[in-house]
Amino acid sequence: MGWRVTDLGQRRQTQPFEPSVADLTFVGSGTLVPQCGNTDQDTSADEPMMSEPPEPTTLRFSTAEWPAQNRLAIWREAIGRRVFQFDTMPSHDGPFHAEATAQALPELCFGSWTLGNLRTAVTRELLDGTDHLMLRISLSGAPVLSHRGREVTGAAGDAVLMSTAEPWVSICPSLARFLSLRLRRNALTPLVSYPDDALMRPVPRDTEAVKLLTFYLQKLIRMDPMSTPELRQVVVTHIYDLAALVIGATRDGAAVAKDRGLRAARLAAAKADIHAHFSDPDLTLITVAARRNLSPRSLQRLFADEGTTFTEYVLNARLTQSHRLLTDPRWGDRNISSIAFEAGFGDLSYFNRTFRRRYGATPADVRATMRR
Repeated sequence: MGWRVTDLGQRRQTQPFEPSVADLTFVGSGTLVPQCGNTDQDTSADEPMMSEPPEPTTLRFSTAEWPAQNRLAIWREAIGRRVFQFDTMPSHDGPFHAEATAQALPELCFGSWTLGNLRTAVTRELLDGTDHLMLRISLSGAPVLSHRGREVTGAAGDAVLMSTAEPWVSICPSLARFLSLRLRRNALTPLVSYPDDALMRPVPRDTEAVKLLTFYLQKLIRMDPMSTPELRQVVVTHIYDLAALVIGATRDGAAVAKDRGLRAARLAAAKADIHAHFSDPDLTLITVAARRNLSPRSLQRLFADEGTTFTEYVLNARLTQSHRLLTDPRWGDRNISSIAFEAGFGDLSYFNRTFRRRYGATPADVRATMRR
């Protein structure tokens, strides 16, 4: 699944456009519109992705980067109507803002959006003919969504599901941030029997699957593009698993998703927690498990399944950080003991011993090499 490129070469002489917007890659329906290929093929719960994965595509834009005098024309005509295929206008007098970082992976598109003072709508005339599912997770602000005769105000952290087969309206009277995710229906149905039952029914922010999906998507958006088709396939599978748990997976689907995507997201969140706190010498398995709402035994199993332990992972994170600081000229005036403590080591002899075992040289040797 790739992006469809919209030709914006035929521009009206009376409305000049910013050159960098000239050949924008196609995204749409308020979030991202994938080219989903043959939607009649079946997918299994164990193999939700079907086609040969293309290279991933990343799109970034911000209205703040466009000329002020042309900003509304670019946003409404070039981006809204020609590219995104929605109608959009400021919701009230005053400046508006839109920016996005969006990615396309096989069978999946997702992005991080910021909209302010904007009304966007897909009318029946603008429907693109697909029958996919859009999941939006509100991060801040209070966007109002109208779809299927229901209206929902997005509280921060909550998730809302919509269908691309029916019109919808989104109003962001003030600045609102949200994540968007577009899913192929037939890739999701092996895990979720009746996804339409979940349309416009907010899923609260304190649900573990919502938290982990939010974390997972934000981490992916910040990452460099994934280098191999195999890695992209794994990531897409994990996202579908987490989305299925958010929407409401069947018993069998939940078992598959928990053993696959949920486990991966829990481990990734635990690793991120460690990297955020490894400088604390009192960091323990129990404290990380408590922050992740896991039992210590469950957290141990996550690392064991990867062939390591919590203690080994923390040690490697601290050794990597200490080596980075020892070879950073900006830390050249700091003694080795202070760098060890900065990296989370509470025992200098243990630091020296484990550092030499890892790098085959003492911390003093590494620093001396850097200064030559």
